[in-house]
Formats: sequence, C-alpha cells, structure tokens
Amino acid sequence: MFMSSDAGKQAEHTSIRAIEKQAYTHWVGAWYAAPTQMPIAHLSGRTLRQIVHMHVGGELIRLRLSNRYGDAAITISAAFAGKVLEGPELGPGERAVLFEGRETVTLEAGQEVISDPVALRVEAASDLAITFFLARGEILSGHLSAQQTSYISGLGNVTATSAETAFFAYPLLTTSWWLISGVDVLPARPLNAVVAIGSSVTDGVGSTLNANRRWPDYLAHRLREAGGTRFMSVLNAGISGNQLLSSATPQLEETGIPAFLAGEAGMQRMAWDVMTQPGATDLIVHIASNDLRADVAGPILIEAFQQLAMQARKTYRKVFGTTILPGGYSPAQIEQRRLVNRWMLEQGKQWFDAIFDFAAPLCSPEDEALLNQVYDSGDGVHPNDAGYRLMAEAVDINQLTGSLGVS
Repeated sequence: MFMSSDAGKQAEHTSIRAIEKQAYTHWVGAWYAAPTQMPIAHLSGRTLRQIVHMHVGGELIRLRLSNRYGDAAITISAAFAGKVLEGPELGPGERAVLFEGRETVTLEAGQEVISDPVALRVEAASDLAITFFLARGEILSGHLSAQQTSYISGLGNVTATSAETAFFAYPLLTTSWWLISGVDVLPARPLNAVVAIGSSVTDGVGSTLNANRRWPDYLAHRLREAGGTRFMSVLNAGISGNQLLSSATPQLEETGIPAFLAGEAGMQRMAWDVMTQPGATDLIVHIASNDLRADVAGPILIEAFQQLAMQARKTYRKVFGTTILPGGYSPAQIEQRRLVNRWMLEQGKQWFDAIFDFAAPLCSPEDEALLNQVYDSGDGVHPNDAGYRLMAEAVDINQLTGSLGVS
C-alpha cells in the first residue's frame, strides 16, 4: 500500500477542497449499519478489512465510526478506503483515511467520530472496503448480522499487503461489522435519503450472503433504476431481534444469546439511528413483530406507532407505516397482529403519509397468518430473496420525497 508523502497529502487536500467547491455541498448517507453492543472478539492488534455496499455514489466519502457501547478507549491507525475486486482483494486507487489530519484516532468510551473527507470516487451499487489496524483496546460496538463477509488478519498491521497476497493476510472471516457505522458521500447532484427502521426482516436475515438482497437493497435498486428525481439513497437501520418498545428480548434470552445484541428499543434509538442521518428526508417504519412475540398488546403498539410518527415528523418530511409480516406467532399473538395491521390499513394514514402493505403479498394462500412457503427462507418467519423483493415492490416510490428541490 502506498503511503502518501507530505507533498502527496497536500495535493490530495487541494483536490478535496476543489471538489467541495465545485460539488453540491450536501453530504448524504450512502451506507449505514445501526450499532449495538457486541461480544468481545479479541480483535486488538489485528487488521480488519470490512466490506460495505454503497447505495449511492459520490466524489468524496467520509467514514463514521462508533464506540457507543465501548467501556474504554480504543485506538485505530492506518485506516484506508478502497474499491473491492474480490474478497479482501482491492483494486487500484486505495486512499488513506485521516481524522483531523492525523492517521491515528482514539475513540473514548461512548464516542462517535467522523473522518476527514476522502478523495475517492465511488459508484452507486459498488462495494467499498474499509481497512484499519486496531492498535489499542477491544471493539464492543458493531452490527452482528451483516449478511456480508468481511476479513480479519492474524496479529499485526497488514494494511500494506498487496492485492495478490490479501487472501493470505486476512485468513479470518466475520459476518459482522465492527466499529464502522456509516459511510457518507458528497454526490455530484442533490440527493436525499430514505431510512428504514426495523428488526431482523429489515436487517435481511434469510437473504443470500454477500448478495445485498435485503428489502432496503431491493428498494435502493428500484430507486436507482427509476432515476431522475425518484433516485434516493436508502439507509438500513434494522437490528435483528429489535423491539419497538422494549430493550429486553425474551426470545434471545431463552436461547442463551445475550439480549444486548438486539439493541435498545426502537423508540429510544430513533434519536441516533434515525433523526441524525445526513440527507435523510423520509422514514419507513417496519417494526413490532418481536413486540408481538413478547405478548405486547395491539392497542399499546398502535399508540407507540402514533408517538413514533409524531416524533419523526420533527425531522422528516415524510413518514411511512407498513403492515407486520405473518409467521411465528401464537394464536393470541395472531389476533393482536390482525388488530395492528387492520388499524394500520384503515386508520394509519391519519398518522403516516402512506401505508405500504408488506404482509399481503407474503401471506400463505391457505392461511394468512403464515408466511407463503414460496417466499419463506426456511424458518417460517424471515423471507427469502424473492420475498424481500416483493416487500420492496410494495413501496410506492412515487410517494417518496425523491431528490427534487434539495436545499
């Protein structure tokens, strides 16, 4: 890996300033993963190369790192961003990532940081590799269910490894994201973003690994294909196991999986996973299936949806509701799901700008309380790729704000 000289760094900074002057100075999120507390993985002294999928492109990028759940400071050094060839192999043009002009950054417990702008042109629907050496501390913040393979080295800083030897330098695989929480871009023209908040269905559980076939990914593809003023970024704020009203997840605790992996209640994390997203104008809410499975009554969920919609309108131009998918409920829970979905379809427009019916296309023709086997990933709860595509197709993209008239 080529390390810039002082002259090279100065030239790059000049290039960044020129792009910022010429481009529309409106940062927008291109990728997001809602952080949760993570189990200790003993990553200190190793190099991580993590792969993320960009929903929009731009002339400049900046990284967002989160030590929200850390109990001590962590230090990373030698951070880079580059385009993916295959696996951990990178193409030419990898760029150093600096933090206030420095190659090393320390995140105190609970701290989140944004990098300096990086002069790396990225395309929509491309994969970006984020590489850094964890010099000190252990990462306790990340995203468990990435549906994406990333790479970890043995002990040592191997950021300078060539593309030809990358597979040998990064022998360990992970399907989680560690420390990274977002990538923003400076697009060549005005763009807005739509955020999707939810649980494991929004997180894409059951979709094909490394294929980017979560329903927010399919929605991003639809918006990209529509183009023009319909084109928007899509930011995924789904967390597997998440509930709307509670941070306790009995279903996880019963299996021996730490409940903290499911994150704080959706109502709480609105403050950081939704309300602070750069360039976001629209919100799609698809959450509460785990609340139902925890025997939360339908009327309580309806009141919570009303409160969430009012809270979101403080920041967002448009807020959309959705129906809750079938599958995985007791008879009593099925009745509560029907109650919530009936309210959403019949009265939800009093609170939301529109309602997208995710449930109807995925119901079994024999029993509307069950997931159609054609769209079942195999557990009766999570859709497969075809099911996630149907969910994205249920979104009326003409209802979204689009990217016209960004100010």
